[in-house]
Amino acid sequence: MGAVFYIGRTGTGKTQAIQAEMKDKLKKQPKDGPPIIYLVPDQMTFQAEYDLLKRTKTGMTRCQVLSFSRMAWRVLQETGGITKTYLQQTGIQMVLRKVIEEQKDGLRLYRKASDKSGFIEHLEQLITEFKRQVVSVDMLEQKYLDLEAETDKSAPNQVLTDKLHDIVNIWKNVELVLGNRYAGTEDYLRLLAEKAENSSLLEEAEIYVDGFHSFTPQELNVLQALMNKSEHITFALTLDKPYDMEPPHMLDLFQQTGTTYQKLRALCDQTDCNIEETVVFKEQKKYKTLNLRHLEKYFEKRPTIPSKSDNSIMIRAAVNRRAEIEACAREIIKLVQEKGYRYKDIAVITRNMEDYGEMLSASFQDYNIPLFNDQRRPMLNHPVIECIRSSLETISENWRYEPLFRSLKTDMFFSIEEDWEQEREKVDMLENYVLAYGIKEKHWKQKGPWGYVSKRTSAGTEDLRRKKDVKYERTINLLRDKFSSALLHFEKRIKKRSTLREFSVRLFEFLEELYVPNKIEKLRDKAKDAGDLAKAREHEQVWGAVIELLEQIVEMAGDEEVTFSDFQKIIEAGLESMSFSIVPPAIDQVTAADMERSRLTNIKIVFLLGVNEGIIPAAFEEEGILNDDERQWFEKQGMELADDSGQQLLNEQFLIYRALSLPEENLYVSYPLADEEGKTLQPSIIINQLKDIFPDLEESLLFNEPNEFTQSQQIDFVGPHRKTLSFLTYQLQLWKKGYPISSIWWDVYNWYIKNDPFGLTPSVLNSLYYMNQPVRLSTDTSKYLYGEKLKASVSRMEKFESCAFSQFASYGLSLKERDIYKLEAPDIGQLFHAALKDMTEVIKNEGKDWGELSPKECRQIAKECVAVLVPKIQREILLSTNRYKYLQKKLEDTVGRASEMLSKQAKVSGFSPYGLELGFGPEQELPPLRFTLADGTEMEVAGRIDRVDTADGTEGIFVRIIDYKSSEKDIKLADVYFGLALQMLVYLDVILSFSEDWIGDKVQPAGVLYFHVHNPFIQAKQGLSEEELENEFLKRFKMKGLLLAEEESVRLMDQALSTGHSQIVPAAIKKDGSFYSNSSVLPSSNYESLRQYIRKKLQDIGYYIMQGNTEIKPFKNQQNTACSFCSFKAVCQFDTSFEANDYRVLSKNKKEIHSYLFDNEQKKGHE
Repeated sequence: MGAVFYIGRTGTGKTQAIQAEMKDKLKKQPKDGPPIIYLVPDQMTFQAEYDLLKRTKTGMTRCQVLSFSRMAWRVLQETGGITKTYLQQTGIQMVLRKVIEEQKDGLRLYRKASDKSGFIEHLEQLITEFKRQVVSVDMLEQKYLDLEAETDKSAPNQVLTDKLHDIVNIWKNVELVLGNRYAGTEDYLRLLAEKAENSSLLEEAEIYVDGFHSFTPQELNVLQALMNKSEHITFALTLDKPYDMEPPHMLDLFQQTGTTYQKLRALCDQTDCNIEETVVFKEQKKYKTLNLRHLEKYFEKRPTIPSKSDNSIMIRAAVNRRAEIEACAREIIKLVQEKGYRYKDIAVITRNMEDYGEMLSASFQDYNIPLFNDQRRPMLNHPVIECIRSSLETISENWRYEPLFRSLKTDMFFSIEEDWEQEREKVDMLENYVLAYGIKEKHWKQKGPWGYVSKRTSAGTEDLRRKKDVKYERTINLLRDKFSSALLHFEKRIKKRSTLREFSVRLFEFLEELYVPNKIEKLRDKAKDAGDLAKAREHEQVWGAVIELLEQIVEMAGDEEVTFSDFQKIIEAGLESMSFSIVPPAIDQVTAADMERSRLTNIKIVFLLGVNEGIIPAAFEEEGILNDDERQWFEKQGMELADDSGQQLLNEQFLIYRALSLPEENLYVSYPLADEEGKTLQPSIIINQLKDIFPDLEESLLFNEPNEFTQSQQIDFVGPHRKTLSFLTYQLQLWKKGYPISSIWWDVYNWYIKNDPFGLTPSVLNSLYYMNQPVRLSTDTSKYLYGEKLKASVSRMEKFESCAFSQFASYGLSLKERDIYKLEAPDIGQLFHAALKDMTEVIKNEGKDWGELSPKECRQIAKECVAVLVPKIQREILLSTNRYKYLQKKLEDTVGRASEMLSKQAKVSGFSPYGLELGFGPEQELPPLRFTLADGTEMEVAGRIDRVDTADGTEGIFVRIIDYKSSEKDIKLADVYFGLALQMLVYLDVILSFSEDWIGDKVQPAGVLYFHVHNPFIQAKQGLSEEELENEFLKRFKMKGLLLAEEESVRLMDQALSTGHSQIVPAAIKKDGSFYSNSSVLPSSNYESLRQYIRKKLQDIGYYIMQGNTEIKPFKNQQNTACSFCSFKAVCQFDTSFEANDYRVLSKNKKEIHSYLFDNEQKKGHE
């Protein structure tokens, strides 16, 4: 048995020598002769086999490219050790979850931590590490017993003792479960070391070991067995010189590989393997440029040995990661198109692929660059995996809305033949109903059908169902049965099971009944048709992975009884550890790889991205079960574990050296100056090192947009990809704003006008002139949407004046927000209105008046009325939970407090309620206000008045309007002028217009008032007497609004008022009977002018509506805007950056408004 060491720095030809040697042997003896085994890391097997085939240009039967794990499979298949059932990482983690649940009460340190996300994964990694480092559970238990026996332990040693207690306890029980029937990857390596001597595959084999920089003790055991069995073994190591005597210094660049070299030599001595030769490769054969050769040769030398730059190494700083990635993409296109490189010659590597992976894929797709992202992707987000997780979660969490609809939205509940797009809309319809009605588990399982009424609150209205309500209800019940039946059936069967085998069988049957395999095939075929081969291959892997997971559960502990919750946790742990196997879907593509994990060869161009401080070199943090101090304790005990953070930091220089020495011809090193949030990022020390080695190396700055570059550089932004059109659009936008742009872009513009490769040119270029301005509706469209006769409410008129588009969206398109099952302000407002109306009717029916009620009677009647109304509010929401029942009590208190104040106000008022919830409009108690608009359209204004009060005066009947509000509100003439507060004055106009028919006599206007329904909390620095407290409440309930400046009507509203401020209405009377200036009163002579102005305003609004006005012109009054509480912001996309989008600023002062309203200026025409 002989051994040869090939050592040399990167690029000296070690791998080429090995492959050339294998080629020669295969050429001499293609079939006969001893087997040749090329042993490489897992991630290198595909490339190594490809390179060998490329060299030999024929197939290979004698030579095999193997990794340690693949060799174990081959040898154990031959020798019989494969009889143990193989458990993947998912299976091991499930065993751990099961054991931890059983042993949880006996754990000292990890009783609570074991439930945290990631704990199982960390524990599995630690046990795997122990196995790789040839640390058995018995060895670990002995160390635990030694620590436990110590009488005077330090705090860290006590923590370590508890850790070892828990780890040993868990690990021993895991081994009991596995027994002699199951094995993981590390167990197979142990078996490989034991069985190698019986393998004919290894008999007199010639073995070549390449691509490794270090070995675990377990791998060293395998190598020892190979030395004993094979004929010859050759090791290739990246090393500057042989360390035959002294080990390399800990700060030496090749400390890791030098230590590995010494371990391998020691193995040779132990196995009587004769070291025939140590070949040192010194001549650089890889690099085509002087700079790369110089960088590789002198990278670690201190002091730095400088060299003149030949532009084969470039440093680039980017404003952000996107600019960095897009500049990389543009450079790749340039290299391929102008310099004849193939995509496979190029690699993009980074240390933090999690920050770059998704952005790389998206950007390279935009640039039409084929990319293979060599990064393991978890299966968790695949529809089938999500269907399993969310279905189990639905059952365990009592049919909670979120997991239930996550499962339905995976598409796995649709049939193969159905149009899945239409089915998704049906799921959305069902989801809307579930959200609106607060559907819970009991509703899904009720025998009777679900009901539907379009109105969320029926308090104060007739509960009438429309035909379309009945039709919608029928549809919803059909969808309920369709989508829930499979889950209900699954739940019924799985809840009866008790063993892991039974649970697994029921889950498998559930997936089979959903025809999941067929649906995966549909997804795969769709991906293939779209040309997405990588996605198609991912779909192909999912079903096999799920079946293997279930089989491992059954194999592992199929007959063991567990709860459904434990089964769910085991499945969850298994699914979380599943990932897609990665195979390059094509030969000619750019490879994106992690700097640490990759084993790339034959790469001519490398883009090293993200060279920032803390990333390269990495800032290691202690993670996992054991910290650095505990790892060092193990080392002192003679038990070698994986590198701690300190050793990993020492290995960083070698990792950086590998990355910088990877390309043959060009190296691009770049770093972003800021992250996605704009936070500053610092360059790595590597940037300064490169500048020291190449002092004349210039650093370039990369921007997102072409205008930041010179004209000659801007040509790089032009290419046969969609991004060119995007850049062109941005340049033309700059030109529109008056900025100069390069003439290149006019050539690009002219080309796109003549050609349209993506079918996007017209829409993209038209966006330059996009104004975000809706088209005015035609007369026919307006009549189609609004009817031949315009029927409008006052609130609709106010909405139009607030923003014409919001009126169009609400009343023209009938858009509305998604109805959610929760109590909102409008629901509470309706409850207050209905309760006070019902109370008034109760009092009236009893022959009483508000003023005759005692506080106790007010509270009692309020409680009774609210109790009747509660089931009618938001689909019985106040009866749904204890929280809402408590809120019901608060609402009762509020109505009770408001009724007490109404009673107190009534005691001193000459006004009494005459009409409640008085409707005006077609088929109502009062007719609508009718107008003929300027275009001849008939308009009817309808609505409902909360309360109409009357009082007998010396010259007739006074009438006032009272509106109940759940929030504080007042009337300002400015709001009336701008059409934002017309409602109350229109109501008063209606009463005045039809009083003779309704009341039987003409009436005089007294005013309009808002009554705030609330239950204020009175704060005082000292205790208040009952009288003082009552006065405080009266102040808080003082009504706001606008009154006619008639002393008699005001005194009728507050008969206790002699002079001064009223406690009930917003007026104050002087001794001479006139009003103070701060009174909210309007001279009687001005009321008719205001009334005419409002009528003209209504007609103008109606005319604009019918003329199709849909302008996006929200009002702005100081800090208040129409957009603040608008539901349609996402629809109109109002943005002041658009030229046509701006607020309608309400800027007139009080004097101008007063003059316009009352000095007959409105006769000149409405603005």
